[in-house]
Amino acid sequence: MKTTRIAAGGIAAAVIASTVLAAATSAQADTAPQEKDVVSTGSDILQTAFNFVADGYGALPGYNTAGNRWRFINIDSSGDAQGRTAFTDPRLLTTITGNGTVGENGVKYIKQSDVKVLNPAIALRAGQPLVVRPSGGGGGGRDAIINDYVDGDGIGNWIDVGRSPDPVDASGQTNQNKAQDQLGTKLYSVQFGTDRQVMATAAETNAPESLSAETVKKIYKGEIRTWNQIPGNESGSTETIIPLTLPNDAGMWNTFLAGVRAANGLTATTWTDADARSNPNSFNVQQNDPTAITALPPSQQKNAIVPFPRSRAAVVNSGYYTVAADGADQTNPYNGTREYTKSFTRDGKTLGNHRIAASASGIKLLAASSSSTGASAPYGQNFALWAIFRQSDLDSTVPWQPGSTLNWVRTLFYNPGGDAVPFVRTPAGKALVEAAGQVPTYRVFGTDNQEIDVA
Repeated sequence: MKTTRIAAGGIAAAVIASTVLAAATSAQADTAPQEKDVVSTGSDILQTAFNFVADGYGALPGYNTAGNRWRFINIDSSGDAQGRTAFTDPRLLTTITGNGTVGENGVKYIKQSDVKVLNPAIALRAGQPLVVRPSGGGGGGRDAIINDYVDGDGIGNWIDVGRSPDPVDASGQTNQNKAQDQLGTKLYSVQFGTDRQVMATAAETNAPESLSAETVKKIYKGEIRTWNQIPGNESGSTETIIPLTLPNDAGMWNTFLAGVRAANGLTATTWTDADARSNPNSFNVQQNDPTAITALPPSQQKNAIVPFPRSRAAVVNSGYYTVAADGADQTNPYNGTREYTKSFTRDGKTLGNHRIAASASGIKLLAASSSSTGASAPYGQNFALWAIFRQSDLDSTVPWQPGSTLNWVRTLFYNPGGDAVPFVRTPAGKALVEAAGQVPTYRVFGTDNQEIDVA
């Protein structure tokens, strides 16, 4: 297998920035929820919208803004309750001297495999033992709620909502049956937003203006390896394409597989995870993070592509995210400019580096506004903002807030037959979804995975 090497300083910056990007999205990330708080875990690409719905954004009020007794707590997908660093900084490796070769300008290179990622911990309920923080739309959202049964030590039944871009079941009833077996109830799903995944490149790239779904399939399969092999781009660069892949439990990777299949008329057996990882020049990166491309060495940046959600680029460019670096005159991994110092001046005041707005200007999205489908169309795949919860919580007769007659599901997500509109369907809820870079969309699916008419 090909060994991928990245500049030591670059990978350190990439991992640091990735950690800060994911961890800085909500002050609620380390809050220990109380007994009747509603807890959501899962996808990092959906967490911004869920954070906004919970706590608001700017002048837009969230559900918790009203000061209700019990809160909607959205647990972010990274961070650590045990005080550990969530990665191994390559600069701290004892084997860094001689660990690799000397690259451009004498910069030392290290192997990606030397960077170790920890499993961060979280308190899902106040006063209870810590658990590994659920992360990712598949494993940390949909699957986490299915597996959140009470075990022999009394641990469990702490997750109320799984946030995921994946449906409960793409086909059949496998996950619904598992939920019934383990939880004693099946699951409902509410979609309250729509996003779109497209292909991203560096701002300065050898890629053409768009890549068709068929071309993307062939690149990831390894059937196309250089830019000039792309049909219609024969006069393009002869340099090698680097198709970046995502962790196999990442919701955005599942979305990518589904998108390639749908556009090219393939199935899960004719286009597998292994097929999508067949290109020998590919390697795994952090999903939904501009530094997956911008922190690569320049020779790799201009040849890299990665599936990327449209909303993440929009939110990063809005100034909501922040980055920080340790040391003076660091390079911003988001756009390659040297703008970090230990302190900086704004409005005539000298500040620390606690708030430097991130930017996604170092990447660009190919055919970001396209809605076309099919093998010859630019690659793009819509995905849903799913809130997955137990049917038993929908059916509960126990009011959530003092003075209310509604349970938490009917208050926040779905209130069949009731006069009160659930928060995500109110004008305030829709405005928050839009602020998160997504399109408000309201659909409900029952325990048979079939859509319920909510008109």
